[in-house]
Amino acid sequence: MTSESRKNADAEDLWAVQATLNGNPAAFEGIVERYTPLLYSLAYRLLAYGEEPEDAVQEILEKVFRSLPRFRISQRFFPWMYTIGLNHLRSLARRGRRRSRLKIRTAEPQRLLESVASEQGNPERQSEMQEGERLAQQALDTLRIEYREVFVLRQIQGFSVREVAEVLQIPAGTVKTYLHRARKGMIDYLSGRGWE
Repeated sequence: MTSESRKNADAEDLWAVQATLNGNPAAFEGIVERYTPLLYSLAYRLLAYGEEPEDAVQEILEKVFRSLPRFRISQRFFPWMYTIGLNHLRSLARRGRRRSRLKIRTAEPQRLLESVASEQGNPERQSEMQEGERLAQQALDTLRIEYREVFVLRQIQGFSVREVAEVLQIPAGTVKTYLHRARKGMIDYLSGRGWE
């Protein structure tokens, strides 16, 4: 996202928050529409065990809505909301790991697979891509949670280093270090299984 589009999104977010707090809960729909895909992707990647991402996203949005009275207008909404989302996902991941290590997500959501199939039209290529996705998710699941969060936000969600630092409330240098370690961990895992 460019800095100009981020400024526009920030302005739209602040308007939606103020309108919601002023008695127009329908204004929150703009936030739901804008951030549900990002939250789903985040939940899908960070919840290796336990809860389904759809349920987690719904719970995050409910928490954000209930927390709006505590939001300070001087803040940026996006990092504030993501912090709530990350904290909720961390809690679910801890609870899920305690419950069972047997439930491992092994496939990308059906929409993505259908999209890949329609674009490729090659069953062998599609199978290879599914296997690559499955192994990439497994590699991601082996990372320490701090590294996984940085990797997902930077490499998958496309956040800048500064935005990752702001969302996770850590220094930019730490983001770079964690990202380096995450990439190394992913490469080591995949190369150990014959993928380059």
